[in-house]
Amino acid sequence: MTLKVFNDNGSINEYEIKKELFYDKEYLNKVSYISSSKKETNVLNMIKSYFSGAKSVLFDETNKALTDYLKKLNIKEFNEARDSENIFYDKDFMFLYFSSGSTGFPSGALKTKENILEEIDVITSSLKEFNIKRVIVTVPFLHLYGSLYGLFFPLINDIDIILKEHFLPHDLLDMIDDNSLVVTTPLYIKSLNRIKESKDLSKSLFVSSTGPLFPNDAKDFKEKFSTDILQIFGSTETGGIAYKFNDDSLWTTTEKVIVSTNENNELKVESPFISNLIFEKEFKITNHQMQTFDYVEFYENKFKLIGRSSQILKIAGKRYSTIQIENILEDVDGIEKAVVFVNSNNTNSLKDEVLDITIESKKEFLSKDIRKILQNELSNIKFSINLKIVEKIEITSIGKKIRVM
Repeated sequence: MTLKVFNDNGSINEYEIKKELFYDKEYLNKVSYISSSKKETNVLNMIKSYFSGAKSVLFDETNKALTDYLKKLNIKEFNEARDSENIFYDKDFMFLYFSSGSTGFPSGALKTKENILEEIDVITSSLKEFNIKRVIVTVPFLHLYGSLYGLFFPLINDIDIILKEHFLPHDLLDMIDDNSLVVTTPLYIKSLNRIKESKDLSKSLFVSSTGPLFPNDAKDFKEKFSTDILQIFGSTETGGIAYKFNDDSLWTTTEKVIVSTNENNELKVESPFISNLIFEKEFKITNHQMQTFDYVEFYENKFKLIGRSSQILKIAGKRYSTIQIENILEDVDGIEKAVVFVNSNNTNSLKDEVLDITIESKKEFLSKDIRKILQNELSNIKFSINLKIVEKIEITSIGKKIRVM
């Protein structure tokens, strides 16, 4: 297989990917971190780490607090000389992935080789009918989703990888040939919907994760490009939990995953993909089971994802997730992004539940304007709004909105 990196200046860096070209016995069991701002550097170091049996900690270098914390733990950068032992030295893992940390200090999922290969086996089986011959990667490799679909799936199946440091929508469209798998995010799907040109992509497949894709965006995309979007639902700790295509409303549980709910209808997951060891300044054992805070409703062997239980607005006996509300607002002309929180005083009284809404917009909106938009879509019941308009809502390297109350 080959790795092709398209540079902004038009040149191409091409690498032959073979174990003998990347194996280095000095890296066996070496604990270090990989966090370059360059996708090319990260993927090459991750391939070397994989073939050499190293233990690599992956995270976004922009998280300076995490960088400083790892240095205090005596974790050195990947290409630095091996140092003395640290707290990860005797732990069984191949790659340690940190979550975004948008809700506090990041949680680290220690993924063993078995965790990853079990999931790649399922991914390979699910994609077999598409006869994938190249994988085009728009997402960072430092996140689990990017690793699984952008690196390990093609690596295990001897499929070429194509990437560019800065993909513009037109760049991406030009590079897609028949039998391509495009590993991307809702942000790119929305961007491709907005460009004027179209292309028949019926012999390729898009896979999207890292955040919800509004059904209208998925439907428009399928109609415009004649292709399917495979949406993945999961987390850093759990790996893939479920999948659906295009604008389907129900999720199908991924093979090898067992799902159930607790008394609050919050999703519980058991699977071989789940990290048995989680690091949150101390180590926690999961026994390959995790209780999430995702509120779901089951329909036979499928389920509907309502939203995070802490981010659900209850109106007249119905439940609306903040993600659904954000999608409604982002569909309004003049609103680029929206972040919504439910501010509750932990009572069942409607008047004690307030929507804290932040929108990115250059237009003037009043609380009554936003309330009217939501009432038209959700319910005519009155509810309180705290509205804030900002010039920019920041996003992470994988397109997730940074949620700061």
